[in-house]
Amino acid sequence: MNLSHLGEFGLIERIREKNKKLSSYADVIVGIGDDCAVVKATSKENFLFSTDTLVENIHFSKKYFGFFDIGYKSLAVNLSDIAAMGGVPLYCLVTVGFPVTTSIKDIDNLYRGISSIASKFNVRIIGGDTVKSPSCVIISITVIGKTVNKKSILRSGANVDDMIFTTGTFGDSSAGLFLLQKGIPGWKELKQKHLQPYPKIKEGLLIAGSKLATSMIDSSDGFNKSVQLICKESDVGCEIYLDKIPVSSALRKFVDHYHLPLTDYTLFGGEEYELIFTVSSDKRKFFNKYFSYVGKITKNKNIRYVTSNNQDINFSKAGYDHFKK
Repeated sequence: MNLSHLGEFGLIERIREKNKKLSSYADVIVGIGDDCAVVKATSKENFLFSTDTLVENIHFSKKYFGFFDIGYKSLAVNLSDIAAMGGVPLYCLVTVGFPVTTSIKDIDNLYRGISSIASKFNVRIIGGDTVKSPSCVIISITVIGKTVNKKSILRSGANVDDMIFTTGTFGDSSAGLFLLQKGIPGWKELKQKHLQPYPKIKEGLLIAGSKLATSMIDSSDGFNKSVQLICKESDVGCEIYLDKIPVSSALRKFVDHYHLPLTDYTLFGGEEYELIFTVSSDKRKFFNKYFSYVGKITKNKNIRYVTSNNQDINFSKAGYDHFKK
């Protein structure tokens, strides 16, 4: 067996199982397997740790990503993990690998992109590392944050009959990627969603501050994969109402114009960094004003997609996986 058989999430699970002892210390509340690691800090709050790596020609291409965009997005994806735990980002460490032919101007622009989004969320850059890369640009950022109260919002807290809510809209980023890869002009709104996603820190803090959410995750791996992960970690299933999933007018125009299936983008696109969370059904009133209700948690451990006519739709797609063929 090799990595292409095991897959990204199989690898994560294997690492988690083989390193249980290393993350089972009293001060480690959550280790491998959630958006962030959670470590005890004080009697009132905990530390959050998250890291993400972007590799040229895997996560981005310089054909359509400027160095400013690369820097911006590299921090944005980390901040999204903090948002998914309902936390506040504080500091970041930036590690970069550059080929020796990289221009100083490009490096300056990359750090300008990082600083641009860091300043929006009062994140302080406190260190990192610089290394030589043989052929491509690599950037890895670690973000340290804190919870707004003692309890973090995890993936594993969803209960049967909880209602599922989301922020924002789904599918825009993957449509933007399609347009960028094809070199199609126009469609600025969709392209921007891919190049410079905006992490939902404010929304995450509102959800955490309510103390009503039972679970939460960001949609970096796509809507379908994200609800799968909540269900797996919570040992439940869910029922999703396809007509309730929020979709932008720009995406509807895009799929109509190119005659593409909408669900390819809304369910399986990924990289939109919205929040998906669950709330007890008797607590939904608080969230109806700000968020979109898209489904409910069920005892049956399947993921069920339902049309407005109450018809079940089965999908063969699984979402993006770094290692599977």
